[in-house]
Amino acid sequence: MHPSDSLSEFEARLRAAALTGAGLNAPEAARQMLAFYQEVRAENCMEEEDGDMLLYQWGTPEWEEETGFQFNLTRQFIEPGTEDEDGISQLSLTLHYPSSDALADLGADNHWCESPEKLGEFESFIHESPAYGAVSALQPLKVTLMWDLV
Repeated sequence: MHPSDSLSEFEARLRAAALTGAGLNAPEAARQMLAFYQEVRAENCMEEEDGDMLLYQWGTPEWEEETGFQFNLTRQFIEPGTEDEDGISQLSLTLHYPSSDALADLGADNHWCESPEKLGEFESFIHESPAYGAVSALQPLKVTLMWDLV
């Protein structure tokens, strides 16, 4: 798969699993994104040079107009041969939750997975994180899925 096709391929995967944005919760979002990372490799993105990585991040972003807690999984692609950041793109799946003191108390942080071989450890990290525990039984207010050049 070429990185620019990641959005349409991931959307097709969600449709095949009968998942829509409204029905997607944190456990299913993590399951789908991790399986996509494991099963669908990116063309022209060299793993040994961090060309295809997965990022888990959570918190309330200060830079956005919308307030609320976010649970995010982002697949980052770096295509070789680029002199600047134009070769970096991301497929980002974000679940948005209403603000609450309990979620705000979790703070914000992130964790990277550099290769499919480390996916088991990465999955354990997600499942053991307080952020995952806090939102796993909640239904998000909205879900956004996008691919963009960084």
